[in-house]
This record gives sequence, C-alpha cells and structure tokens, in this order.
Amino acid sequence: MKFSNRLAMLVSIGLLNSAGLAIAAPDLLWLSDTAPKKSKPVATHNHASGSEDAVMSGDEADTIHTSVKHLWVRQGDELAKAAYLGNDVFPSALAMLDAKGKRSEAQQSPQNGTAHVKLEYQEMGFNNAYARRELLAGQTLRVQVAKAEVLKGSCCEREVAPEQLKAFSDAEQPLEIVRERMEKEKLFTRIVSGDVIKFTVLSKGQPATGVPVVMMTQQGWQKKSVSNEEGKVEFTMIRDYFPSWDDFRRRTKETFVVSAELEKPESGVFQGQKYNAVRYEATLSGKYAPSPYDYKSYSFGLGIAVFVLAFGGLGVYLYRRRRVKPFQEIRFEEKKD
Repeated sequence: MKFSNRLAMLVSIGLLNSAGLAIAAPDLLWLSDTAPKKSKPVATHNHASGSEDAVMSGDEADTIHTSVKHLWVRQGDELAKAAYLGNDVFPSALAMLDAKGKRSEAQQSPQNGTAHVKLEYQEMGFNNAYARRELLAGQTLRVQVAKAEVLKGSCCEREVAPEQLKAFSDAEQPLEIVRERMEKEKLFTRIVSGDVIKFTVLSKGQPATGVPVVMMTQQGWQKKSVSNEEGKVEFTMIRDYFPSWDDFRRRTKETFVVSAELEKPESGVFQGQKYNAVRYEATLSGKYAPSPYDYKSYSFGLGIAVFVLAFGGLGVYLYRRRRVKPFQEIRFEEKKD
C-alpha cells in the first residue's frame, strides 16, 4: 500500500519546517462511517493536510442493522473539521479481519471523489477494517494504521455467538489499538458518556508498554495516558453534550478517536530514500452517545419546572382570590328627631 512519489514528497515537505526540523502535522489518519456532505470539498493532492470546509455532520445512516457498510478515510486531529481524503490521495484497499480469523481485502470504490469502501456482511458480529499508508518525514518512516470496528446486527436475532462479540486483533499489524468489551456488553450496547472504556495497545499481537495514547472526541476534548506493562489504558468517556432542554436528542451519536504512537530504531529504504527510524501510528475510531441518565435528568428537570409553574401559578391565583373582598351593600336609615 504505497503512495506515489509526488504524494510522499508533498507530505514529507509538509512535515518539515524551513530549518529542516520535524514538526507536528495535523494528518492523523482514521476511518469514519459518516458520509461527507456532497456540497463540501475533499482533501486532494493539492491540500492533503486537510480542509477547513470538511465537516463531521454528514449524512447519518443506520450503521448497525443494514448488511451493507460504508467507510471513508479521514485525516486530521480536529475531528469536527477532519478532511475526507480523495481517492487520488488514498488509492489503497482496506484489509479486513473477522472474529473467526478470516482475512479479506476490500477494494476502494470512490464516491463523489472520496476514498470510500463499501462492505457487505451476512453474519452478525464485529469485523475489523484496517487502512494503512506509509510516508517519509526526514529520515523517519511513518507507518499509519487506521482501524475501525464494523458491526453487523439485527433486532430479530439478539443471541450471537460469544466469539463474534469478543475483541480481537491482527498479529500482523505493527501497532494496533483494541477496545476491550465492557461487562455484559451485547450486540446493541452503546458507549455513553460516563462509561469507563478500556483499550489494549498491541505491537505484532504483543502488549506494547509505555506507549502514549490519546483519546479525542468530536467536541474537541482530549485526554492523554500511557499504556501499562500489559499494554492497557483506560479513559472515562466525557460528557460533552449540553443542548437546551427542548433540543435534546436521545439518539444523537458523536465520534471519538483513540491514537497511539511507537517509534523504533529501524533502518531501511523507502522509495529510494534511506531512513533510520520508524514511527508507527495507530488509530481506532468509534461512536458514543449521551448517557440515558442525561435524558432523564432533562425530563426530570422539565417536570419540576412544569410543577413549579403550575402550582406556583395556582398559589398566586388563590392568594389573590383571598385578597379580593366580596361586595357588600350596607344601607343606613337615618331617623329624624
């Protein structure tokens, strides 16, 4: 899965400043199941670092029940503005791995100029999709591995074989993030704000210790941690959905991306240029929703407000009624002496 020489040179230049020193670039690679808006441009070879016009709120669809899945390749650590890569920037296919260990490859099927892959599944459960690219930054080879868990489900068949719900990894990936399943997680269990989400960082199937890991959300929140001796790290999903009470949507979904980096002193030649270090970068994307307790809190608060207004108004009315003195006619008869 290689880029053209022109693209490799472009990205390499974008990663270096005028002094030739490596600088951070907003080119985080990740996979999304949210379609881009048709009116928005995508990142092409002319602006591969991203587009301010690219937005997160694309065409949301049923991403669980349907047997046809769609994935787009995106780039950027500002998730709400991350660009959809064009098919001329990312021409590679996606590697697929299911819970039974079956490997396959999904060829790109460009959609409106974007790097897009269409997947079809018959069996329920989780499947892993991997997008990979390599690019040179100075004398460091960057190997990016973007991963997404693709879930096929059905309301009619809730009982799924346990092995198709388990978390699994690909021992061939140089760096990978695996989301550990939550206690009693089922086919339609949603990740919600307040949940503690656990991940394991693996290198060639083995736990990777001391790897920096970053959790980032669509609203711009980020939290950093480091994997322990078992390669594990955990984050508490932040509550960052605060709409007005009349605009609260129970079924709203937002995106999170977890990223990890591991650099090794490996040397070699990439597209005719030597390198003396390899920086492996892995991402795992997913969706999370507001906690149901948030909705209940909004409903409870609304109920209290209605109660206060209703009975407060009734109290004022009764008070004013009590203050009103009824009309009484008093007649005086004066007697003349």
